[in-house]
Amino acid sequence: MQEKGRSMVEMLGVLAIIGVLSVGAISGYSKAMFKYKLNKQAEQLSTLINAGLRYAGTWNFTQNINLVPYFIKLGEVPENMIKDSSQYIYDVFNTRLGMGYTINDENQHYTQFYIMLDTSDDSDYSLSICRNIVNISKEFHANLWKISILNQGSEGALVGDGETWDGKTYMGDAYCTGGSQCLKDMTMEDIDTFCRYNLDKTEDPHIKLVWME
Repeated sequence: MQEKGRSMVEMLGVLAIIGVLSVGAISGYSKAMFKYKLNKQAEQLSTLINAGLRYAGTWNFTQNINLVPYFIKLGEVPENMIKDSSQYIYDVFNTRLGMGYTINDENQHYTQFYIMLDTSDDSDYSLSICRNIVNISKEFHANLWKISILNQGSEGALVGDGETWDGKTYMGDAYCTGGSQCLKDMTMEDIDTFCRYNLDKTEDPHIKLVWME
């Protein structure tokens, strides 16, 4: 009498094949979702930068101000970026973002866009997000004053508000003179070096976009 059904070995083989296919499907979904988030981040940041540039020169503040509440009230911040506090907003990766109006010691007025992205652990995840931010910023090279990757420390020549910051900077078109590094000319290698600047540095690592008022 011939037995019907499958042997244990055959069943284990089928389960192994299903497992491999499932891992591949999950991996493919994760990659697709990450790419979607990168595109969504590009959309969110472009919206905010465009809003900031649109209002440049219209502020009449006489002191440093957090601009996030103002942009929220003006309806310039997408609803999905607003959480329980109006002091910061958050992109699709839950990266904390801040916007500030600053007057420096030379009485220059400018808007700063802070992106609190930690690239200190050398992960492909955070570095890919950083590269995305830089590529978005390059599209605004004609309008930005500069883009910097910074960390608070005792070394470096970048100083602001009485504190010393170590960082790397690329300048926008109008300020890219005298041999300074130009945002519009950044290569893929430059972007990678820029994003890796804060490796092993954990003292308030962030990226800052600045435009003059």
